[in-house]
Amino acid sequence: MSASQTIPASGIRKEAKAMQNTEPVAPAKFRRILVAADFSGSPMPAVRLALRLGMTHQASLEFLHVFELSEHAAVPVAKKEESAEPSPAELAAKRRLEEALAEAKAAGVKASIVVKPGIAPVAILEAVQSTKADLLILGTNGYRGMERIGQGSTAEAVLRKCPCPVLTIGPHAAHIMQKQPPTGAVVFATDFNRAGTPAIGFASLFSRLLDAPLRCLHVLPRMVEGVSGDEAVPSIIKVALQHIANEAQSTGHQPQCDIGYGCDVSYAVIEYARQYDAQLIVLGVRQTPLHAAHLPAQIAYRIITEAMCPVLTIAVQHNDAAKLSAACL
Repeated sequence: MSASQTIPASGIRKEAKAMQNTEPVAPAKFRRILVAADFSGSPMPAVRLALRLGMTHQASLEFLHVFELSEHAAVPVAKKEESAEPSPAELAAKRRLEEALAEAKAAGVKASIVVKPGIAPVAILEAVQSTKADLLILGTNGYRGMERIGQGSTAEAVLRKCPCPVLTIGPHAAHIMQKQPPTGAVVFATDFNRAGTPAIGFASLFSRLLDAPLRCLHVLPRMVEGVSGDEAVPSIIKVALQHIANEAQSTGHQPQCDIGYGCDVSYAVIEYARQYDAQLIVLGVRQTPLHAAHLPAQIAYRIITEAMCPVLTIAVQHNDAAKLSAACL
């Protein structure tokens, strides 16, 4: 979405048509939802969102807490096995897991709990595979390395390797959701690169689920804003956005499509979402190693950590034939 990322106007109509021909892979409903959060901390925003989706979709929930190996590093394995006393963190996690399980049962939602030691991203991805989850809800607080996007963090590993969509509740979103959850639009941010993406299908799904308007956004470099003679590019992009939005959307809300301008894409997306009190931001992310997509990873991660609402990411395969899908950040 920077000057180097924006494709020529001559190619935008072709890309929009390709996206229209791409069948969204979003399911009619979610059936198995995995909730991975720090249950020794404050997991309630993730739990409440999971319960809402579980009731709406009649989905089963699994609450997962991972005690990272580093938490036990100071205690030799043999000595820990001799001790029957769980740590305060373990006790807090167990208590909150049981509270979450009780809330689910009271709401008529099938649920189970899992507590296991391990490396957070590995344990989470293994749980996604073993449960055949079709949605992962990820609470960012508590896992070490979540802020170290450039160093192979939990967030980067999970977002890029997870076979199902990941709904991440960042620290600002968690704080807001505990006070007054947003009630506005679902925002789908796209940068119009090659091939199709399932991200717009999931944006449409959550728009229906939340009974919220769908707003599509493309960010252009600040340098082209208001430049005489360049009006054609924003116009063509807006038409293309409207085409893909109309193709995916089937609610009573008319999709709205906008062009934003900014030097920092993440800031532009966050401010746009704030302006419309967004309940959710939907992004695509490249399913590639971090070293191959460092800047886009930084953009996606900044949106997750700074947004006032949850962020849904869908990993899109990266290959030579289709180097980058639309909506990939």
